[in-house]
Amino acid sequence: MTFDPIKALTNYADAECSVQFWVAGTPASVFASLEEALIFARDNGAGWKDVEITVHLEHEDIVYATGKTRTLIEALRRKS
Repeated sequence: MTFDPIKALTNYADAECSVQFWVAGTPASVFASLEEALIFARDNGAGWKDVEITVHLEHEDIVYATGKTRTLIEALRRKS
């Protein structure tokens, strides 16, 4: 299945998400939507730091690692 960043932004517009930079001792930050999480990640170095965004759903979590996070950030820029 092909990754569709615009669909992800739409589907998880109201889902709680956390952002975790892969730096020892750095806590995860929690946000009310994927868009908010992406803005935080972008503004805090997702362009050059390894990062993971987790979408917290009722029955499962979806994790976007560095590459897909960067793709989502680019889609967010195009959407705005």
